[in-house]
Amino acid sequence: MRLSALQPGESPAELRTRVESEPLPRNYGAHLQSVAEAHGEALAWITIDGDGPNLTYRQLSAMACKAANAFRACGVRKGQHVGVMLPNGPDFLVAWLGLAKVGAVLVPVNPKLTPHELEHVVADGNVALVLAAADGLKPLKATSIGSTLVGEGRVIVSDVEGPRTKGEDDWRTMLNKASPDFVEEEEVSLDDPISILYTSGSTGRPKGCILTHRYWLTLGKVKASLLPPVKRILCELPFYYMSPYYRFSAASFQAAAICVPPAPSISKFYDRVARFDIDVVWIGDPIATLSLSDDEQKHKLKYVSLYGLKKELHRPLEEKLGVPVRESFGMTEVGAGLYMPADAEDMLGSGSCGIPAPFRECTVADDAGNPLPVGMTGELLIAGPGIFKGYYKNPEATAHAFWGKWFRTGDLARMDERGYFYIVGRIKEMIKRSSENIAAQEVESAIYTLPQVMEVAVIGVPDAKRGEEVKACIVLQNGLTTQDLPPDAIAQHCRTRLASFKVPRYIQYYSALPKTSSEKIAKKTLSEGGGETISNMFDLSLARD
Repeated sequence: MRLSALQPGESPAELRTRVESEPLPRNYGAHLQSVAEAHGEALAWITIDGDGPNLTYRQLSAMACKAANAFRACGVRKGQHVGVMLPNGPDFLVAWLGLAKVGAVLVPVNPKLTPHELEHVVADGNVALVLAAADGLKPLKATSIGSTLVGEGRVIVSDVEGPRTKGEDDWRTMLNKASPDFVEEEEVSLDDPISILYTSGSTGRPKGCILTHRYWLTLGKVKASLLPPVKRILCELPFYYMSPYYRFSAASFQAAAICVPPAPSISKFYDRVARFDIDVVWIGDPIATLSLSDDEQKHKLKYVSLYGLKKELHRPLEEKLGVPVRESFGMTEVGAGLYMPADAEDMLGSGSCGIPAPFRECTVADDAGNPLPVGMTGELLIAGPGIFKGYYKNPEATAHAFWGKWFRTGDLARMDERGYFYIVGRIKEMIKRSSENIAAQEVESAIYTLPQVMEVAVIGVPDAKRGEEVKACIVLQNGLTTQDLPPDAIAQHCRTRLASFKVPRYIQYYSALPKTSSEKIAKKTLSEGGGETISNMFDLSLARD
């Protein structure tokens, strides 16, 4: 098994040629087995701030085989959909790897979903069997599909204590009885589905993205090839989101370990990085602004990956951490899309998210899908092997998402003369004020340069005269009050960085902004009046027309 990592002095063109010329494993199960055979004693899983075990690749591979046999003993066959609703822990990853060996399809389920939300995911996802923690059974049984599965004996409980109720099997007992040797009975190919991940649904009902073995192997190989040689990758997000799967996939192509806490924590982030000798992390705006303690400054980071960090925070973060901090762009639908080369130091703080990743083509198009010239703003389109196969049971949404081979990201972007791409904002987040289009992200970027701000979301609110007006939803740094950063100060700050029509008219302070299951700010919820406010909405009535 050949490891993948960035080679010293390798140019982007050389990297692309190398990665695209190397064959992929025949499926994900075969990939895991080859890593275990070549690097069996290397750690694959490290538990952070918990009491779970650390696992080597040999142990993880054996557990995946036992899981595959246990699922098959329940009647799971190639192509069937299995819901997994567990807290962060090895069982979630092992279940996915076991299903991959069978050729079945994982449907990860957020244990925090309400019964109404749960009904949609389990029913829409055609889930035929559920593996759940005991405390997740109550909301599951509150759904019509869940109660039917229980009645048919199609529910497995991961942590049974005491007597089981009818229709519930014990996962631990099933694993203990299962053989660690697995024989593939039905051929599993690269283009067979391996998972259906539901989008966060911030703009509507979640849609199920059909992801294949090729998708995850391509994504893992590309991500691993963009990193220096590493051994420990922080993986703090829940396994019902895509991040843990691509971080494990990247780790597996370097025989590295994912380091998994029970839940993400902003306050513990840098402490965990230092205590567990983490090599690679992904950082967003709130964490980027934190200071490091003396112990935290002794970290052993080698590389920091970003997704949409405000450009004003980029250089200070790299200077603070002393390692390459590089932007990239990806989506559940496409995996890796764009990346910033490690040696592109001149692009630091430029706001660019880089150039097309291996296996990817990118362009910027107008409203009809026609490519636009360099420098013009339009929709970012991405194509290439290993992107998602469409939205499950939603042909209309799938058809709308593509122009021929091109996937429509929904992001506004431009490309410069050197081929670097810049994300300007989301098409659906454009605020239409009178005859002007305002990108919410541009206003957010301006406000994020205020050191008192921890988080900001800019949304459009209805206005009888202008159609929409600009509202900024602000979360201040811990310990600060509105007196430390009053509305007028925010508006004055924006006036020095933005055209007058882009300056927020409305400002409201929040203790926390609502989030989707993938920890993104839920702007739809904000627009509907959600969020934990700590002030009334200030109307600045700016004379800016």
